Amino acid sequence: MENQKELEGLRKSKGALEQLIAHHLKGQKAKKILPPQLEAEFWHFNIDRTRSNAIQFFGQGVITFTIYVLLILPTNYVIIRDSANFTLDFAYSILSLFIVGLALFLFWAFSRFRHLRAYFYQASCTIIFSTIIVVSLLLLSVSSVVLQNQAMLLLAFLYILGFVLSGIKPLHMLWLGAVAASIVLFLLYIFDIPCDFLIVGRMYIGSMLLGFSMSVILIAKERKFFIRSKISEIDEKILRLQASELLHLSQHDELTKISNRRTFDEMFEHFYQLACQTSKPLSFLFIDIDYFKNYNDFYGHLKGDEVISEIAKTIKSSIRHMDFIARYGGEEFVVLLPETSAQGAYAVATNIYWAIDRLMIPHERSLVAKHVTISLGVTVFHGDAEISQATVIHTADKALYRAKQLGRNQVYYQPLAKAAENI
Repeated sequence: MENQKELEGLRKSKGALEQLIAHHLKGQKAKKILPPQLEAEFWHFNIDRTRSNAIQFFGQGVITFTIYVLLILPTNYVIIRDSANFTLDFAYSILSLFIVGLALFLFWAFSRFRHLRAYFYQASCTIIFSTIIVVSLLLLSVSSVVLQNQAMLLLAFLYILGFVLSGIKPLHMLWLGAVAASIVLFLLYIFDIPCDFLIVGRMYIGSMLLGFSMSVILIAKERKFFIRSKISEIDEKILRLQASELLHLSQHDELTKISNRRTFDEMFEHFYQLACQTSKPLSFLFIDIDYFKNYNDFYGHLKGDEVISEIAKTIKSSIRHMDFIARYGGEEFVVLLPETSAQGAYAVATNIYWAIDRLMIPHERSLVAKHVTISLGVTVFHGDAEISQATVIHTADKALYRAKQLGRNQVYYQPLAKAAENI
C-alpha cells in the first residue's frame, strides 16, 4: 500500500511537470510556470551546469584567448606606433587584456576549487561587474579612435559573456550591466575623457539588449531540459518502486550493488519494446576491463573485487538517471541508453572511458597501460522490430571484440544495420 501511494504521488508529480513542458511548447514564459521551489532548484541546477562547463572548457578558453592576444597586440602596435600617446595607449591595451584573462581565471577558480564553489554566483556577479568597469575605463581612455572602436567590441563581448556563459540570472545581469555602464559614463564625464558618449551609450544598450534576449532564450531551453531531467528522475523512482514489488534481491549483483544479468534481460526486453513502439533510438554499450585476469593473478581476487566495484560505481555516476547499467558477468558490464543517438552514445562511452582512466588504478600486469583501462563496444537500435534482441546484443559484443582486436583501451562503434547484414 505504501508503494502504491508513493507511486500515485510520483505519477501526479510527473503529470504536473509534463504540463510545464506543454506550456513551454505553447510559448508561455518559462519563469511564470515554475513554482517557487522548483524555480530555486532550477537555478541550483543551472549554476552547477555552469561550473561544470567552466571546468570542462577552461583549457579551450585559455587557448582561444591566448590566440586572440597574440593576434590583437601586434596589430595594435602597428596601428598606434606613430601615435603621440603610443606608450600609454599600448600599456592600457595590454593591461585590459590582462584583466580579461584574470577574470577568466577567477571564474574558473571559483568553479574548480571546492572551498570557493559556495561563492560562485556572487563571485561571477562581482567579476563581470568589475571587469566591465575597469576594462571600459582603460580602453575608452585611449586617444586612438581605432582602439576605442576595438574596445567597444571587446566590451560587447564581455556583456554577452556575462549574460550567456556566467550563469547569472538575466535580470541580475541586466541590472549589473546597466549600473556598470552608468558608472563608466559618469566617470568618463567627470574626468573629461574624450569619447563619443552617444556611440558608447548605444553600444552598452545594444549589448545589454542582445545579451538579455539570448540569455532568456537559453534559460528557457535550460528550464525545459531541467524539467525533463526531473521527469527522468521520477521515472527512475517509479521504475524502482515497481521493480521492488516484482523483483527479488537475487536480481541485483551483490558485489557491485547494480543490476545483474537476469535484471538486464528483463530491462532490455522493456527498453527494446519501448524503442519499437516509439521508434526512438536505444543505444547499447558493452564494457570490459582490460587484462583483468592478469590483475587478479597479480593483486589477488579481493583487490579484483574492489576494482570491479569501483568501475561499476564510476560507470553508474557517468550516465543519466534514466539510463540502465548491469553487470553482465565477470568483468563485463552493459549500459542501456534509451532515446540516445549514435553520437550521444559515443559521447557517453567516451565520458565513461575517461572517467575510468582518471581513477588511475595501478595495473602492473596490463599490456596497454600502467593502470586499469577498459574497452567499450557501442551500437544503436533504431526501433526496427525486424532486428532481434539477440542481434543487438551480438552487434554490441562484436563491437567490443573489435575494440579488443585493435589493442584494447578504446571505444569502438559498430553500426547495427551493417552488422545485422553479416549475421
